[in-house]
Amino acid sequence: MWINRNRVLLGAIFLLFVGLVSVRLPHTFAQGIIIDPPPNPPGTPVRTPIPAPIVDPITIALHQVDAVIDGPVASVRLTQIFRNDSNRTVEGTYIFPLPEDAAVSDFQMTVDGQTLEGKLLSKAEARQIYEEIVRRQRDPALLEYIGRGLFQASVFPIPAGASRTLELTYTQILKRSDSLYTFKYPLRTQQYSHSPVEALAINIELRNQPGLRTIYSPSHQVSVERSGDTSAQIGYEASHVQAESDFELFFATADSAIGLNVMSYKPAGEDGFFALIAAPGMEVDAQAVVARDIVLVLDVSGSMQGEKIEQARKAADVVVDLLNPDDRLNLISFSTGVRLWKPTLQTMDAATIKDAHSWIDRLTATGSTDINRALLEALGQLQRPGVGDRPGYLLFMTDGLPTQGETDVQRIIGNALNNKPIDSAVRIFTFGVGFDVNTDLLDTLSSELGGRSTYVQPDEQIDEKIGQFYSGISTPVLSGVALDFGAENSDEIVIDELYPYPLPDLFAGEQLVVVGRYQEGATLPITLRGVVNGEKVSYHYPNQQLVTSGGEAFVARLWATRKIGALIAQVRRTGPAQEVMDEITNLSLQYGIVTPYTSYLVQEPNLATGQTQPQPDLAPEEMRQSAADAVETAVMAQASAPASGAEAVAASEKRMALQTAVIVEARPEVRFVGGKTFVQQGVVTTLDGQSLALWVDTSFAANMQIETVLFGSERYFALAQQPTMARWLAISPELIVVTAPDKALRITTVQP
Repeated sequence: MWINRNRVLLGAIFLLFVGLVSVRLPHTFAQGIIIDPPPNPPGTPVRTPIPAPIVDPITIALHQVDAVIDGPVASVRLTQIFRNDSNRTVEGTYIFPLPEDAAVSDFQMTVDGQTLEGKLLSKAEARQIYEEIVRRQRDPALLEYIGRGLFQASVFPIPAGASRTLELTYTQILKRSDSLYTFKYPLRTQQYSHSPVEALAINIELRNQPGLRTIYSPSHQVSVERSGDTSAQIGYEASHVQAESDFELFFATADSAIGLNVMSYKPAGEDGFFALIAAPGMEVDAQAVVARDIVLVLDVSGSMQGEKIEQARKAADVVVDLLNPDDRLNLISFSTGVRLWKPTLQTMDAATIKDAHSWIDRLTATGSTDINRALLEALGQLQRPGVGDRPGYLLFMTDGLPTQGETDVQRIIGNALNNKPIDSAVRIFTFGVGFDVNTDLLDTLSSELGGRSTYVQPDEQIDEKIGQFYSGISTPVLSGVALDFGAENSDEIVIDELYPYPLPDLFAGEQLVVVGRYQEGATLPITLRGVVNGEKVSYHYPNQQLVTSGGEAFVARLWATRKIGALIAQVRRTGPAQEVMDEITNLSLQYGIVTPYTSYLVQEPNLATGQTQPQPDLAPEEMRQSAADAVETAVMAQASAPASGAEAVAASEKRMALQTAVIVEARPEVRFVGGKTFVQQGVVTTLDGQSLALWVDTSFAANMQIETVLFGSERYFALAQQPTMARWLAISPELIVVTAPDKALRITTVQP
């Protein structure tokens, strides 16, 4: 039987540091499979399904992918170390689903240095093997790869307690669509192992890519090291991991100084979603670098004594050393009073730079903390005559609460906003050192004035954290950034709900990711506007595509993540409102967004008995109300939480991470597949005593018409011939998926 089918709508809880539960099936995910016993060769009769799955005790100690992408050609080397932790020899067949829609050639495979024979199977040949494995293992994960070819290697034994090192190499011509190259590696297939991959590493080298601009992975938090405008290194590492999604990398080249690419997604009957990436190059002409006015404000109150003041001095030295030739600078220190390095902003030459370092070296820590006066003095530097022709950056570092002069946070914020320059773009970047800072003050100042807040934990080095941040914004190439969609003064293209807004400046070597929504798909021109050294400039990108249907589904989740972050920040600034709480709940349910603030009320099963804790069988309306009550409680707690302390700093960093997210992490307890969100909602105990997780579409309602389909039946595999349905069926052999507004499929291993 399946348990508590109606609990799917229990919804999203707005909660800090929630412990998430998941049903741990006896398999984990990692690409490259050893099947024991081997599957039937193509053309032979399918074996009779056996009642229970065969689970091989194989652990993958290492899964490493090394790829060199030279132009459009990817040369990939896969290294896997398989370890047999059982007391018997395992003999099986190694299979590797081919990358989707890829022209793949030159497969070679070695095991412990010995070359093994293998063969490439067509999509039709592979389908039979995929389906047999699904039937026999009672695990549908491979259904996601139906429609792809297959590489199948010769059988090789792994003795008890032994390991085997497998190396597989192949080449692939990458697809290019709308100027974006796509590299996909099929990471999320079953490895039939009790333990996760002990070490996972993905290394990609981009070579010979003239005008390299956009580099973006929507699936993994990669590191990117750019060595110029033609090459880059991309890396990802993890340990003891279950790969919940395939690896994807998008990259693009452009002739213009700033590349622009758009990815979009439009569900049937809904407005669409898009992600726009604007990426300047690494190599920037000196005349194209935006000249700035910079005011660095340093807290030198008594709490900064000792190592803190030493690190603050080093951080200030870093800022001075990274100035561009045409930048102007002033330095301000504050405690009980305010002290200026110079009366006005200074053009920096060798003598002035030396003098700035000397002034920094003489800073000492003593006195109270007058944040209000320091802010007003710094803003005053950016209001002087002749200053407004260039963007102003105010870097404000403090380690304490306001204790001198004006101490009311809202008045300090109001004073800063009322005294910001009218005729120039000012960005405030705040740095909170330690936990005794007011996060509401620092976050509001930075968000209202187009910057960002950064926090330096007690175990972090101030100079390293500030230096790392400043190096990222050291070379601005466009300020006052704005986007135009479609022809000017046209009412045909409706774009709304942009995040972030307002748009930040663009910096060399960095990229801006903007998400938003649109009503109708179209091919349209996009114009990127801004200011470079007082001159208005425009970059035009014709024939940008907003799809009319389908597209890249991850874009919807990225948009929903950023909107949830904006709503949470709104709650913190203005207090809770019912419509905001309802929207947080709905977004989390619809798009499967699991964050430190939102979670699903799923039950934790006992796999030994296949039972869950008893729960009331609530109607969907009652469950949604129950979820709304939980959200309201959590929102109230968030709104009234202290503004300072370790928890306040952690909460601020999490809010900022949501608002600036560039990926949505895959989570084992929530799946967003083919535009639908599925959550674990109990377990099903099969006739042979196996416990299987039940996954339920969050749009399911108890009054829907349900068609029950037996797992592995002819009807089941007929459904799997539909590509999107195959992706849904790949989630679990126990599944509920909504197929129409009033209809649902119930997939089950238990005979109806």
